[in-house]
Amino acid sequence: SPGAKESRMRVSAVLQAARLVRNHSSFAPGLEPVLKELAARMPSTDTITPGRLAKTGGRSEHFELRFGAAGPQLHGYKLLARKGKSSQEVFVNTKLGREEMEAHVAGAIEKVHG
Repeated sequence: SPGAKESRMRVSAVLQAARLVRNHSSFAPGLEPVLKELAARMPSTDTITPGRLAKTGGRSEHFELRFGAAGPQLHGYKLLARKGKSSQEVFVNTKLGREEMEAHVAGAIEKVHG
């Protein structure tokens, strides 16, 4: 029936997540599942774009995803992922406020890495 199809379309629109841009084949260790979880928590109009993977001098034993300095040209946030000797910037294009964004990031890390 046409009514059932319309309600199914409405449900799928509500469940859409932010878009995770895959412009690189490599992610910092432990980052990909966190970004997938983060995308699932955010509006479908938002995008999450991993930057290039870099090697760092120090070692970070546990997975970390911190907020970096967001310049005025960013419509959202810059996050920095660290694990072991790898680090990677992540750009999040969103209109979400800092507090809400921090809650989404913490929730995604908690769900994936406990």
